[in-house]
Amino acid sequence: MKGIKKKIGRLLKKLTIYLAYSKKISLNKSSTKRIIICFDGLFPHGGFVDRLKGIISFYEISKQLQCEFFIQFDDPFKLSIFLEPNKVSWNIDKLDVTWIPCRTKFLYLMNDFQVNPLEIIKKSKASTFIIYSNMDYLPKIDNKLTSLELESVWRRNFNELFKKSPYLVNALSSFEGKKYNSIHTRFTSLMGDFIDTTKQILTIEKKIELLDKLKARVEEIVSQSKHECFVFSDSEHFLKFIGENSKVQIVGGAPKHMDKFDEDTTLESHLKTILDFFLIANSQGIIFLRIDPMYHSSFSKYASIMGNAPFKTVMK
Repeated sequence: MKGIKKKIGRLLKKLTIYLAYSKKISLNKSSTKRIIICFDGLFPHGGFVDRLKGIISFYEISKQLQCEFFIQFDDPFKLSIFLEPNKVSWNIDKLDVTWIPCRTKFLYLMNDFQVNPLEIIKKSKASTFIIYSNMDYLPKIDNKLTSLELESVWRRNFNELFKKSPYLVNALSSFEGKKYNSIHTRFTSLMGDFIDTTKQILTIEKKIELLDKLKARVEEIVSQSKHECFVFSDSEHFLKFIGENSKVQIVGGAPKHMDKFDEDTTLESHLKTILDFFLIANSQGIIFLRIDPMYHSSFSKYASIMGNAPFKTVMK
């Protein structure tokens, strides 16, 4: 029954795509193969790192198959506000992403762990591929590479695609030259900050118990660190608590999930997530701290890959 519901769900998503693009039909034929990965608000696309996973994966496919590569990212903000094209001119306007009948293939690959998109695109006769994906497919695309080699590919691809915008450079400038370690935590809904893909909220007693355990673990990490420590989290409640009750640094701003922004959200709210990512990446060392019933996150792991910084998970 679960499998049937999943198939129906994917069919409905594909129907949504066809209905949306039925208003954007074009008869212009592209002479070269091109891959366009989209974050346009048609679906929940995941957080910042989930989006990067999809982008990096399909950029790698475009290189291996010698396709043009584009990113259509304007929801909930234009990506180029924070990250500009570096060695690849990937910007494409939403109006230029059209459906060319018999020449366009739509791929909805959100949370699809089973497929190898390289093989799908390689075998297709389509010339334009419009992609919706939040997955890191590098292990499937380059299955003979070691973990370290895959991380090197991911980092190289990121740097080929992106350079920091002046706006992001300015936001990071006050941290330039600092040496620090980063501690990262993920709560999703546990502290009652917001409802994410999970809905569990701890009782007041359980919150206090968890916060006390985290405080003790953070203090232990700080005591062993050669550098000052910054704490990053998706919980504003935890950040306030740990900032007031331990010797750590906290970056200002309220954490928000990229799929959970209100229409009137300010640019500074979007900046918080991306600022956290680059600050973690620039650390001397990174610890992902997780105590039951907290949740896993790949946010700090991918920041460590991008920044080539030492990373470890602590689960106590």
